[in-house]
Amino acid sequence: MASTSEFVGIDLGTSTSALAHIREDGNPELVPNSDGERLTPSVVYFDQYDDVKLIGSAARDGGSPERTVHHIKRFMDDPDYYFEVDGEQWSPTEISSLILTKLKKDSASIIGEIKDVVLTVPANFNELARSATISAGKMAGLNVTRMVNEPTSAALYYAHIKAVSGLVMVYDLGGGSLDITILEKRGNYIDILLSEGARHLGGHDFDEQIVRTFAKEYRKQKGRELKITPYLKRRLLTLGEDTKKLLSKVKVVTETFSTDNEPITQVTITRDSFEQSIRNLLTRGVMLVEQALDTLQLQPSDIDHVVLVGGSTRIPKVTEILEKQFGKKPLSCGNVDECVALGAALFAQKAMHVSEVCNHSYGTLALIEDAATGVASVQNSVVIPKNSRLPCSMSQTYQTSRDDERLIEIEITQGEDPDPRYVDVIGKISLDVPPNRPAGSEVTVTFSYDENQRVHAEIYDSHSGLKHNVPIQYTGKGVLTEDEIQRKSAYLKQIQIA
Repeated sequence: MASTSEFVGIDLGTSTSALAHIREDGNPELVPNSDGERLTPSVVYFDQYDDVKLIGSAARDGGSPERTVHHIKRFMDDPDYYFEVDGEQWSPTEISSLILTKLKKDSASIIGEIKDVVLTVPANFNELARSATISAGKMAGLNVTRMVNEPTSAALYYAHIKAVSGLVMVYDLGGGSLDITILEKRGNYIDILLSEGARHLGGHDFDEQIVRTFAKEYRKQKGRELKITPYLKRRLLTLGEDTKKLLSKVKVVTETFSTDNEPITQVTITRDSFEQSIRNLLTRGVMLVEQALDTLQLQPSDIDHVVLVGGSTRIPKVTEILEKQFGKKPLSCGNVDECVALGAALFAQKAMHVSEVCNHSYGTLALIEDAATGVASVQNSVVIPKNSRLPCSMSQTYQTSRDDERLIEIEITQGEDPDPRYVDVIGKISLDVPPNRPAGSEVTVTFSYDENQRVHAEIYDSHSGLKHNVPIQYTGKGVLTEDEIQRKSAYLKQIQIA
C-alpha cells in the first residue's frame, strides 16, 4: 500500500485551513498542526522583533492588528492588494504561501515530507484567483497535482461516509463566500451538474454586521460616533465572531467592550436581531439557490439531499431557510469545517470518479452586428458556456473585418456578460497570416477545457490553413512568472515560520 503522505489534500480557507491525508485503512484524516489543532486559523502575524512569521492561533490571538493579516483569501483575485509591513509589500499569493508552508512543515513530523497535493478553491474563483492559489502552492514547495472546487470536495467526503444516491445540493457557506453545487451521485460516480457562487458572502460579512450593531449601540448610549481604530476594529471583529457563534447556541448574548478613553459599553444582541441584520445576505443565498435550480429546470422537490458545508451553516437561520425552501431538513457532512480538506484527500486518492463542470464562460471579444438595428459593437462572444461538462472542446467561427489583415489577434475572456466591461480578459492568442486576404475570411476559434480546469486555445485561419494552439495562462496584472515564483520561494525558505 502507498505511504500515507502520497494522498494529501489541503483546504486553504478564508478563516481556517486544514491538511488531510489518507490513513492505511483508506479513510481520510486531518493532520494536526504543531499546536495540536486540527484546524489552523488562516492568520499571519509579522513579528517586529524577530524575523518570525506566526501562523494560526498565536497570530490570531495576539499582536498588533497593523501587523496581522486576516481573510487573505478574499483578495486572491485583487492584483492591486498588498499588505505592507516594515516597508515590505506582501501579495495575497505570498501570504497564502506562508500558511501553506506552515501546514506542510507541521505535518512532516506526523506523515513525513509531502510534495504532491490537491488544493481546494471556491467554485466561484476566477482564473486570477486560481492561478494565484497554484503559485502559492509552488512557493511553499508543493506540487499542485489538481485543483478541486470546495463543494465538490465536500460532496466527495459526504458520499464516502454516507450511502447516498440521486441529486444532491451542496450549500457551502464559509468565512468568505457562498457556493451552490448540484450534483448527481450514481454508484461510484459523482457528476457535477452546476456550480454557482457569490463572493464576499460569508461569515466575515456576518461579523461585520455585528460590529455595526456594536457601533449603533455605542452611539445610542454615548450620543456620538464610535471612533474605530484598526486595533479596535480587530477586537470588535473577534468579539463579533464569538457573538455569532454563541448566538448559534443561545438566543441572547451580552458582550462588553471599551476604548482607550471610554468606560465599558455593554451590548445585548438577540438571535432575532442578529438574523434580521443579516437578512439581506441570507436572501442572496436564497436567490442563488433558485437561480441554480432554474438553470437545471429543477424543482426543490427534485433534490434528494441538501448537504451543509462551511462553518457559517451553523447559524440556525440558514438551516431554517433551506428547510422551508426544500421541504426537508438539510444534512451535515460531519464537522462542516473539516469535510472540504477530508474530501480533497479522497480526491487525491481518486476514491471515486468525479466529473466536473467549468465554473465560468470562456469566449472572445468580437464585432457583432445587431440584427434589428444594423449597428455593430464589440461584445463578449461566449465559446464555452458556463457549466459545460469537463473535459470539453468547443469552436466558434468569425470573419475578419478588413482586407489584407496580416495579424489575427484573439482576446480570451472569462465571464458570461455580453458587455466587455463586465468580463475579464485572461489572455491573448495571435496568428501571422499571408498577405492579400480579403475581408470576410473565416477564422475559427476553439477553446478546450481540461479536467484540471485549465484552458487551451486554438486559432485557425481557413484561408491559409494556418493554426496556432497554446495553453492559456492568465496574463493580467498580479500574475507571477515562473522565475518570480522560484525567486520568492527561495526567499520564503529563509523565513522562520511558527
